[in-house]
Amino acid sequence: MKITPLGDTLGAQVDNVDLSQLSEAEFAALYQAFLRYKVLFFREQPLSTDDHVALAKRFGELEPPHPFFPHLPDNDQVVVIETSRGNPPSQSYWHTDMTWQAVPPKCSVLHAQYVPEHGGDTIWCDMAAVWADLTEEEKTELRQLDTIHALHAFEGSRYDHQDADGQSVVTKRAQDYPPIRRAMVQTHPETGQEVLFINEQFTRAIAEWPEADSQQRLATLFSQARQSKYHVRFRWQKHSVAIWDNRATQHYAVTDYGDTPRRLHRVTVQGERVSNT
Repeated sequence: MKITPLGDTLGAQVDNVDLSQLSEAEFAALYQAFLRYKVLFFREQPLSTDDHVALAKRFGELEPPHPFFPHLPDNDQVVVIETSRGNPPSQSYWHTDMTWQAVPPKCSVLHAQYVPEHGGDTIWCDMAAVWADLTEEEKTELRQLDTIHALHAFEGSRYDHQDADGQSVVTKRAQDYPPIRRAMVQTHPETGQEVLFINEQFTRAIAEWPEADSQQRLATLFSQARQSKYHVRFRWQKHSVAIWDNRATQHYAVTDYGDTPRRLHRVTVQGERVSNT
C-alpha cells in the first residue's frame, strides 16, 4: 500500500490496495492515514454494494437511512447521489454532512459508479487548519460561542415532493430535526485537534448574537475557509472512492457538468458525541 500526501494537512491518495480485501494491518495503516490526512482517495475500486457497506462498517456503526436522500432499493443505508438527463444537480453549498442532527456523522465512504468525462469534482476543506491560522484573540473569543445548526436547502429541492395531502415531504420530516445548538469550536475525539466546526449550509447563526452581527462574523469565517490553501480537489473517475473525516472538514460539490449523467453511492458512519472546547 502506497500513501501519497496531496497537501500539508489535507488529502492523500492511496494506491496498491484492494478495499474489498483489506487485511487488519492494512486497515490499521489506512485508519491512521484517515486521521492524519482527513480525506483519502482511491482509484479503480470496483466495489460491490456488499463490499462498500462492509468497508464502511470497519470505521464504525452505520447511520440509519437518510431522511431525505434516495437510496438503493435493496439497501437503504446506501444513498444514491445521481444526476441524469433533464435532472441537473441542485445548487451546491460548502457543508459538513448532517450537522443538523444531534450527533453528526463520523465519516462517509463515497463510491463513483459513473461520472462525466469533464467536471463534477469535489473539494474538501481542512477546518482544523482554518482554526489553527486564526489569531489567539480570535480563538479566545470563538471558544466561548455556540452556533445554531439547522436544515437548509432541502425544501423545494429535487429531494422534495408533495404527499397525498399536497404538503412538502421534506418540510414535514424536518419537524423531527429542530435546530441544534453546539459549540463553535470542537475537540476532535481521536486526534485532539481543535476544529472550527461551522459550515456554510447548515450553520445558521451564532447563538444569542444580533442577527446582523452573527451573519457578518460567520461570513468572515466562511471567507477564511474558502481560501484554496486549506483545500484539496478530487477529480472523479469510474470506481473512484473518497473517505473523509466529517468531524474536521467541509466539502463542496462542483456542479459544472449540466445534466451529464453522474452517479455515486454513499455510506455514512455514525459519529460520537464530541467534547466541546
